Amino acid sequence: MFLSKAGKDEDYRSKMRIIITKAGSSNRLFSFNGLQLPLHRMKRLLTFVLSLTLFTVLAVEYQPFEQDGKYGLKDEAGRIVINPSFEGLGWSDGSFSVVGQVTGYKLGSRWGLINLKGQRITKADFINLTPSAGDRVVVKKEIDAITTKMGCLDLQGNIKVPLKYDGIKINGLQAIVFNKRDNSFYYGVINLNGEVIIPLEYKNIISVGSIRYGVFNKENKAALFSESGVKLYDFVIDSISSFYKNRAIFYQGLNQGIINRDGIVEIPPQFREIIFNNERDEYRAKVMTEWVLMDNEHKVFSTATCDELLPNSNGYVVKNGNRFGVWDTQFHSVIPITYDYLYGANNNLAIAKQQGKYGLISSANEVILPFNYDSICVSNNFVRLEEKLLGRPSWVLYDTYGIRKSERSYESISAFNGKFFEVRNYGLSGVMNRYGKETVHCVYDSILNYSDNQILVKFHGHYGIIDFNENWILPPQPNPVQLVDDDHYILQEEGNYHFKNFKGDLIYFTDNPIEINQFVIKETLPDGTVKEISFQGITISRTAPPVTVDTQIISDEFEGYRGIKKNGKYGFIDDKGRLRIANRYEAIGNFKNGYAPVKILGKWGFVNTQDQIVINPSYRFVSDFENSIAIVKKDKFGFIDREGKAVLETRYDSIYRARTNKFIVVHKHLFGLADENGVVLIEPRFESLEDLGNGYVIVSREKKYGLLTTSGFSTIPMIYDNLYYIEKENKYLAKKESPWITLKLN
Repeated sequence: MFLSKAGKDEDYRSKMRIIITKAGSSNRLFSFNGLQLPLHRMKRLLTFVLSLTLFTVLAVEYQPFEQDGKYGLKDEAGRIVINPSFEGLGWSDGSFSVVGQVTGYKLGSRWGLINLKGQRITKADFINLTPSAGDRVVVKKEIDAITTKMGCLDLQGNIKVPLKYDGIKINGLQAIVFNKRDNSFYYGVINLNGEVIIPLEYKNIISVGSIRYGVFNKENKAALFSESGVKLYDFVIDSISSFYKNRAIFYQGLNQGIINRDGIVEIPPQFREIIFNNERDEYRAKVMTEWVLMDNEHKVFSTATCDELLPNSNGYVVKNGNRFGVWDTQFHSVIPITYDYLYGANNNLAIAKQQGKYGLISSANEVILPFNYDSICVSNNFVRLEEKLLGRPSWVLYDTYGIRKSERSYESISAFNGKFFEVRNYGLSGVMNRYGKETVHCVYDSILNYSDNQILVKFHGHYGIIDFNENWILPPQPNPVQLVDDDHYILQEEGNYHFKNFKGDLIYFTDNPIEINQFVIKETLPDGTVKEISFQGITISRTAPPVTVDTQIISDEFEGYRGIKKNGKYGFIDDKGRLRIANRYEAIGNFKNGYAPVKILGKWGFVNTQDQIVINPSYRFVSDFENSIAIVKKDKFGFIDREGKAVLETRYDSIYRARTNKFIVVHKHLFGLADENGVVLIEPRFESLEDLGNGYVIVSREKKYGLLTTSGFSTIPMIYDNLYYIEKENKYLAKKESPWITLKLN
């Protein structure tokens, strides 16, 4: 950066003289830019600010330049101030500035200080060299072949902070420093003359503004310290914000409070969240969320407080902050809220995470598998565990009792397929049985398929079939192979499909595509004919092709009919490929309950399987018939019966089926409920509506939830922030967030 000219700061210097004069006139507290300090501290601060001012007000702008690969310095008039003799000018972080007529220079790979007369103040002895507060320069120096240390110089090159620290972070007129001892870092605070203010014996130290420090002990609890090293509040704080207007928000456990810069707690830690409203200059707070367990008549069984509560098979997963635990159905603690992650597994087990590692625990919080693993997968009664060793995956198999099954570790273990685990090592595949024994060694490119007693493998790019004792049933060969069962396989060779048995007999061959479907070979001929051949090579049936080869089949089979398209029009064929409904429609749906939607002249109606129009095309939209009801749309939505009669008039913006045998009706973005007889049970007046299928619906309005009967009678008032139905217990879990309140502070 370039520094300002002297003329631009004359007014600022005059203000500084006034402040200094006032500071010398009394022993009371003095104010500078809103900060109140005693006289002796105010003098130190003003000396620091004045030193910055003196370095800047007389400055001239300078510009480094390059000549023949060397750097020098010119002033704003273009005069050479420092001859181009150096590999760099400025500072080791890549920036450039002049501080007090001094900057940095680089010779070779090291840095030193130089003034604007070109005089080298220090030798180029430093790995790093960066300016800091006032006249201090932070430096790093190589002490010996393996050790580097940091300290501070003044602008005359004198060592003010000894070169004995592993790290320095300047904080005003002080610095947070640390050293490493016994594989741990220890933090402290010094002033810029190297005097220790807070000894180097703490786990961490952070600046929280207003020359205050959050100091963390080995238990990771913080205390509040002043800039003179006085402990203002004890080691009971979990975290603390920066001070703003002499106050900070701090955590103790899950709760927050407010502390002032003198260490006095103005608001005890009793709120779940505290925020500062800058516009109103006020603090607002709320307590922890309340959860209520009740029946459908609003009778309360249990209450509790936590951040989040999610029902699971045995109770609730509870979350507070970033920690998880489990409560039972009565909100009693089953697994303490101490885990970084918790996910229910089978057999009353849970996958848990602590300190970045996964383990397996029981519903009684007993550790089944220790927290040593980077990944964990539980399925059936097997547990697959990954532990990265030297950056490489290493998987092992355990059972859910914590007993190791696999005899060795693998690069990967697949999920159990009911027969075996596919395992891989060194990029090659093998088979491990349910007891952890590697029955097929990891020598195959891949495991492709299997039957009761055989495995299709790829080996050195060739295809073959082995038994579970690794005996070759079909030696490796270059052509693709499909394993059918323990007696048959298909060999694809030069475009032909050969259906064979393992005795070597050729049972059937063709150049048409074939597939196996329930012990039958299905062959599709070029004209669309489908033949079914037994495993003895005998043709069982032959399905005629569609009417013509230019007929396009557009849908799967529904109730014995498949949709086709020919000459731009749509119709249906039966399962024998015979045209049953002529291709004369603009669009079609699928047959359901004997009716299929068809479109004529831009309108939708229905036909039956005899190609009779049973409901005239008069709708812009129709759904399939389900339970003798189809949703239809003219200008609005309604639904009709199989006679085409309106069951519910078309007057809604949208209608869709609930998972029960009822319908959600929507009008102006509000939801209601109708039954299959067209009776509107609940008029559309709610922002959301969920039919539970037990005679009740959960509804919401203005983001508040409650419970109604399907006839619209309220049983749980809409006062909750969420409402869940616990079907297993036929109970309801309600979430009730606390309101924000304004805190009163002196």
